[in-house]
Amino acid sequence: MKFTKEGIIRFIIIPLCMILALSNVHIVQAADLKHIRVGLKSLYNEVASITIKNEQLSIGYSVNSDYKQDEVLKSSSGFMFTPFSSYCFALDKTFTSYQSANSVAKTLGNLGVTAYPVSVYRKTWKVYVIGGSSNAEAKKAYEKVKGKFGFTYGSIQSDNKHRILVKGSSHTFLIDGKVKNAYPQFEAAGATNTETSTVDLGQRKYRGRIEIGCYGKSKVTAVNVVNIEHYLYGVVPSEMSASWPVEALKVQAVCARGYAMKTTSFSSMSNITSPYTLGDTASNQVYRGYNQESANSNKAVNETSGETLQYNGEIISTYYFSTSGGSTEAVEDVWTQALPYLRSVSDIYETTPAKKPWLTTYSASELKSLLSKKDYSVDVVKDVIPEIKTASGRVYSLRIQGEKSYASLQKDSIRSILSLPSSKFKIVKYGDIPDKVSVKSKQGTTTRQIQTSYIKSESGQVAKTGADLDQYIVKSAENISNYPKSAPSSKNTYVFAGMGYGHGIGMSQSGAKGMALAGFTYKEILTHYYTGTKIVE
Repeated sequence: MKFTKEGIIRFIIIPLCMILALSNVHIVQAADLKHIRVGLKSLYNEVASITIKNEQLSIGYSVNSDYKQDEVLKSSSGFMFTPFSSYCFALDKTFTSYQSANSVAKTLGNLGVTAYPVSVYRKTWKVYVIGGSSNAEAKKAYEKVKGKFGFTYGSIQSDNKHRILVKGSSHTFLIDGKVKNAYPQFEAAGATNTETSTVDLGQRKYRGRIEIGCYGKSKVTAVNVVNIEHYLYGVVPSEMSASWPVEALKVQAVCARGYAMKTTSFSSMSNITSPYTLGDTASNQVYRGYNQESANSNKAVNETSGETLQYNGEIISTYYFSTSGGSTEAVEDVWTQALPYLRSVSDIYETTPAKKPWLTTYSASELKSLLSKKDYSVDVVKDVIPEIKTASGRVYSLRIQGEKSYASLQKDSIRSILSLPSSKFKIVKYGDIPDKVSVKSKQGTTTRQIQTSYIKSESGQVAKTGADLDQYIVKSAENISNYPKSAPSSKNTYVFAGMGYGHGIGMSQSGAKGMALAGFTYKEILTHYYTGTKIVE
């Protein structure tokens, strides 16, 4: 795949005519209406180890979405979390603090075994004697401690994929999430009143609390348990430039809030089998935590606090994307179910798009290879034909014709299978004159090439179109269209000349910016993109 000018095409705008419980299954989960769980997939998902760099951390458990701190742990070197897979057996005795459990663990250590204090629940600690990598080694360890100090022990247990070793300069202990079906959560401690309290994971810092677990895997994953408004502080400037107009940032805040609420329930409770439903990548919403925050985007979140977009009294799926290319798309023309608030609307204020018009060139053999990777069998490619286009200008059905067979791609699969930025494109082939347009005058209608024409702008200036441009962009009253300057020089080459970036459903971020610059309020922008909706706190 080849992107001209590294994917950025030079262009001009031509105006024309203007229930899992923590301790027992009978406990019912309660929403606290503040906190959500965000999986930190981008950097801290199923990794060999995670280090929290804070020198002071409070440890606690969220029971029925009620978090309580147990105690504060200190370490001058921070705390490293790694999976722990050894055989072990536990003292029958329980303890109410790390210190009391650690004292017994040290006593057992004098007998020539390794023993750790183990956090298993709110103010509930155990002591495990470590038996190595086999049941036989565990039996040897048991023989060393049997009958000593009056302690009794449970049966030998193998790896349950929920144990984690935590190492700090002053504290070393295990976590066993399996005992009570819960992992502890860690919060920054020791911050001054003037500091924002964050948990430091090295590459990023996060407000709220961090839960680290194996969740049935052989590696560790971090989950941020965070107030939803503080979560939005990290989402809005990650999804939209914080330098954009505040009205556009408000649009992003409302959309991101609604999306989060539709994707995840309000809960801070640990769930060892399903740690989160909302991730921090573009698959959901990009979230980079405290490091990404900006005063401008935080202001947008604060000034829309609690607001969501609703249709018939219910929060809607506020899908959004980068750039429309002049018109958004009706949801059923991309995915499946038609929704009354996700209709195709014009997006003509998107005159400075974040993602520029693009050209992607494929040879016949490259197209055949792309199709074969997705189990489409086509012999020698002879033609590429947009069979159906939607009113917005997107390709709904694309036929790739071979000598004896063909492949028919529909809807969003076109974009994904062919690795295209969007499905709003034209096919330019050998021999085409792609910048040919019909021009009306007093003498009638004539056909001209844009590159040889003069254009009169909205301000009344007349100028010749730029000869060095790759595409010409024409804005009408309802849409924006692209006209590539030239055609490929080979019969076996196909140019996909397109506009827009993303699925095209809901709000265009670039369009929201353009509308904000044109003086529209965030409420006007939202109700433009989401038909028939209301903003509700």
